Amino acid sequence: TDNVPVPFTATPTQLQITIPATSPLGDVITVTLLFSDKGIAQIPLRIISPPVIFAIVPEAAHEGDVISLYGKELHLSKVIKINDVDVSSTMVIESDKILTVVAPAGFAGGNVAITTESGGVSTGPYPMILGTEIIINNFDGITNYAAASFISSNGNLDNDVEETGEFPRSKYWTFTIKDNNTSWGGNLDLYTTGMPDTFTDLTKIRLCIDIQLTKAMSVNVMIARGSDVWGKTLSLNQGWNSVILPFNDMGSGYGSTFPPEMPLPLFKDISGVKIQPPAQATSSNFGEKISVDNIKFIIVD
Repeated sequence: TDNVPVPFTATPTQLQITIPATSPLGDVITVTLLFSDKGIAQIPLRIISPPVIFAIVPEAAHEGDVISLYGKELHLSKVIKINDVDVSSTMVIESDKILTVVAPAGFAGGNVAITTESGGVSTGPYPMILGTEIIINNFDGITNYAAASFISSNGNLDNDVEETGEFPRSKYWTFTIKDNNTSWGGNLDLYTTGMPDTFTDLTKIRLCIDIQLTKAMSVNVMIARGSDVWGKTLSLNQGWNSVILPFNDMGSGYGSTFPPEMPLPLFKDISGVKIQPPAQATSSNFGEKISVDNIKFIIVD
């Protein structure tokens, strides 16, 4: 119902206009051209946004596995390819934000690409992997593979709160670094049980976690077997960080001694994931926050 002037450039044979960002997606708008002393002309335009893939779940899969794509305007998808193999015949559009396809015969990983009816192409944010994905927790209600208890904070980490974010990061947990008179700092612990005994080649395993910080910090990201820990100190930026930590890069202990003084644990013996931000008084981080989401292991074939 609003008449909005828009920027344009014109030559004797071509007119270029810029559609305002406030134009309603999916609606037909009328473009009115006002010609000096020559009257008006009108043309209808349907405003669309190309499909965009935010996340691929799982990002590691095998032939025949169902793959969910999370994004926006996905209902406009006409052709979907994984590593240039057309999987459109398996496409199920659940909504404008979610669609599923099936990993094709001979699947070996690769990029996911969507083509629209108009010929535009959108590519996934990362290539898929031939392998297995084990979700520990993504807090969105999907059944966890091996979570014995919820993530817990201790020491100088407090004020645990579940938060809601923009799709597809619908839920995540946030913790505040707080002075609780703990000299050693504080940890986040996610305990696991029943880890499978089928993955024995530790060189093919990686720990993946999304971590959000209110300021840049160096954070210890670790796996645990009882009281023993292995991991690495990672320099992370303010905002969300997608951490990918191969087991081969892990040292032993909270200080990440590398190479590890103790052999890495068997995958089946892992009892949890541990995250330790700098939370001592000398770190000057009291009041800062750390959030976690999408804690999982990926095992590459």
